This record gives sequence, structure tokens and C-alpha cells, in this order.
Amino acid sequence: MAHFDVIVIGGGTMGTAAAWELGKRGLKALVLEQFEHVHANGAHSGESRIIRHAYAEGPDYVPLVFRADDLWMELEALAGEVLFHRVGAIELSAPGNNHAALARESAVEHGIPFEWLAMDDVRNRYPQFAVGDDWVGGFGDRGGFLDVERSLRVMADQARSHSVEIREHAKVQGWSASDSGVKVSVNGDTETADRLIITAGSWTNQVLGDAALPLRVLRKTLFWLEVDDPARYTPEVLPVYIVGLPHHEFYGFPSWGRPGIKVAIHSGGDETDPNTVDRTISAEEREEIVDVARMALHGVTGTVLHEATCLYTVSPDHDFIVDFAPGTRNVVIGAGFSGHGFKFTPAIGELLVQMLFSEREPLPLLSMGRFVSAA
Repeated sequence: MAHFDVIVIGGGTMGTAAAWELGKRGLKALVLEQFEHVHANGAHSGESRIIRHAYAEGPDYVPLVFRADDLWMELEALAGEVLFHRVGAIELSAPGNNHAALARESAVEHGIPFEWLAMDDVRNRYPQFAVGDDWVGGFGDRGGFLDVERSLRVMADQARSHSVEIREHAKVQGWSASDSGVKVSVNGDTETADRLIITAGSWTNQVLGDAALPLRVLRKTLFWLEVDDPARYTPEVLPVYIVGLPHHEFYGFPSWGRPGIKVAIHSGGDETDPNTVDRTISAEEREEIVDVARMALHGVTGTVLHEATCLYTVSPDHDFIVDFAPGTRNVVIGAGFSGHGFKFTPAIGELLVQMLFSEREPLPLLSMGRFVSAA
């Protein structure tokens, strides 16, 4: 059997980004993906993802998202096509929700342009939104949305053009690591390498076994809703939006790729097993998204044009886990991206590889040590 510099378990979002970084370095690498390379079984289904820079989830993420922005532009240049639709991002909060205020705090701390808006300004500039006078909000012109599937395919093509093999339908049965290298059992065979990256998404704990992390897998739903005047919802006139309500946070996109506007509730979700998750969407779930969308958007007719499911793999504090496997320096793990990871994809892939080759230490924000400290 061939020996590799690096094996990657999990060829989804972060595994593909790691593959791109490994390819840039000319390393002989093998990516093992249990499904097809781009699929609808994990976290990256749903065609598009938001990218924003004034980060309500914490100011420590801001340098990482700007590094990701640079790498998205690098990938676009290689692809010769638009992958990042920079339509801007508006963040709105009703009374009882502080998402927009937290985004503003991150912007102020890092000197990011973030226009704090009066609600009359919002209604005049974006009449699509149904906002009250007691709401707050801000706009960042660097935000927008990413073409998920095309981005992952371009990353994979770039990786393959160098020295990376992406092996589909490769089910991992186990792995081991020592100072001399790693072994991975896959489809009844054993592959060996000097180093290992584990980016198995919702299957992370099944791969880790006894070294399992404090992760939960949540079933999430995505919807494309009909609007009464589609011309008012195109990327030319509408940014991406994150809306904080007292009991829900939801997000949405202008109309792109298919009819209707894509919206989803970020908060909540039922805990599930990724191998047995129910992909059927109920009438109650459809009714809920229409009701929630109508709280902040005019023109939603109530007709669901398309729907999908995806999975969040959630850490206890909703921050990512990017660290060495316990007791190793040649195995790194990227997990727990908690429903807000895709925008960081190329920066996480780069960080995983840098850590693997002792160029960087784990970021305190993303280290497993925070759980030990909390315990």
C-alpha cells in the first residue's frame, strides 16, 4: 500500500479545505469521504451560506473571517468565476434579542465598517423588511453569500491538480497513531501516513471512539419561500440578513439559484443521530418558518417552493474545536462548527495543516482545553 504524508478522515467542508492547503504544499495526501464528495447528508447541503465580518458570536473570530475572505478571493481567482457574492449583510434585532448589538461590538473592537441604521433608514433602503421602531440593526458591505457546492468542487479540483487523492465511498473502521505515524482502516484495507486530520462532521465522535468530544448533532431545516414580487428580492437589491427575534434567530438570502428566498431558523433543532436522521419535513415545520419569516419580511406568500435538511454539530459553547487529538502531535481535529462554520472554511483548512506541521499552536478560543478548564 502507498504511504501518505497526510490522511484526512472526512472529505466534507473542512476536509476539502484541508485538502486544498495540502495540495498547495505539494504533499502526498489521501482524503477519505464516506459519501460522494459533495452530498446532502451533512452540514454543507442547501446551496448557499452567509459570510459576515462584524461577528456577533465573538470578536475573536474576526481575524479568522478576514483570513477566510482573503482565501475565498484566492479561490475565486483560480476558478475564474464568482464564488463569493458580496451583496452585503444586514443584522436586525427585535427587542429582547442582542445579536445586532453584539455584531456592532465586534465591529467597533476591530475597526470594521459597520453602518448602524435607524429603522426608518432600513425601511427606506430595504422596504422588504417589516421592522418596528424599537428594533436595532446594522449593515456591513463586505458580507454576502458563498456558493457552497461550486466552492467545494473548485477546492477539490485544486487539491487533485497537485498531489491529493479524494477517495469517495470510503468508510473508515478505525485509526491509530504513534510517534512513528498513523494507520487508518478503511473498507477493509489499512492506509498509513505520517500525520492525520479528522474532519468528520456529525460523525466525529463515531470516528474518535473513546476520545469522543462533547458534541451534539442537531437536525436543521432549510426552506425556499415564494414571495409576491420576486424582483424586490434579487441580489441586486437585497443583502443577506440575520434577524434576531425574542424566541428565534433566523437568516435568509436574496433569491438566487432557484425560485423563492431561502430562509432558515438558526436557533433550536432536535438532537439526532446522523445515520438515522429523519429527512422528512413536517407541515408544522413549514408553518413555523412561514410564521417566523413573516415577522420580519413583507411579501411572503406562505407557499414553500423547496425544502432541505442539514446537520449542525454543536459544541457546548457553540465555539469550534480545532486542536490536537489528546496525547498526540500528529493528529488534529476540526469539529463542532455549530452551524456557523462554513464562512471560515479555507482558513480552518489552513489552520489545521499549519498546526499539523508545528507552524501554529491551537487558538485558545478553539482549544479543547477550555472544556477541561470549565470542568
